[in-house]
Amino acid sequence: MAITYNNLVKSIGYNQHDILKDIMDMHNDGKPFDADITYSKGNFYGNFKRIRNDGTEEEFEIPRPKYTFDVSPQDEETVKLDPWGNIPLADNSLDSIVCDLPFVIAPRNTKSNDGSNITIKRFSSYYPISECINSYNHWLKECYRVLKDNGILIWKTQATVTSGKQLMMPEWSWVYATSLGFDTLDQFFLLAKSRLHSGKIKTQQHARKFSSTFYVFKKTKKKIKYLECMTEEERKLFIDNADNL
Repeated sequence: MAITYNNLVKSIGYNQHDILKDIMDMHNDGKPFDADITYSKGNFYGNFKRIRNDGTEEEFEIPRPKYTFDVSPQDEETVKLDPWGNIPLADNSLDSIVCDLPFVIAPRNTKSNDGSNITIKRFSSYYPISECINSYNHWLKECYRVLKDNGILIWKTQATVTSGKQLMMPEWSWVYATSLGFDTLDQFFLLAKSRLHSGKIKTQQHARKFSSTFYVFKKTKKKIKYLECMTEEERKLFIDNADNL
């Protein structure tokens, strides 16, 4: 079938289910994803509807993965993960993995003026910044280990602002994933029509984040080490000093 504007897959969307459906069809041969290591309540999965570019309605399903994991399981079928542990599966055993880690930087039980404390309660948080970076690195490595050659990782992430500073986790994810041997097959942007907001901020210093990123990484053996210009000590300082951003 010829690709026309009406069936063109776009890099932006307002619905995460539409994006996941496009990823499933384009990069996973239309098959269900094998595993989700941040399953939570399973909001990525189920039966959905969407309006195509030509105005017609499409019904579709994103099936629950065979393996579901989470550090805080919300149902009996989901296996508990240690925050710094391993995915309890063999090396080179999966064709696809979905991962959607927290992105907020804040001490637990914190209160904020921008509505982010609601996000913290729903999706947890990291503190300090280095914990976020180290966690992202850890789970990227684990996903790489468990995936088969040419297996795909659907990695959702988002930039954030912490203590008045920009923390660009999509870019960090890409740099580190590429250094492990992941090739970037695709990138999608999920746009929000609204965001949580407390109304207590008096002076705005940064644009409110209204987008998140879905990367589609493919496991290869080609590693591009963008931090290779640094010594091991410099790389360690680079991560440790992130807390001082």
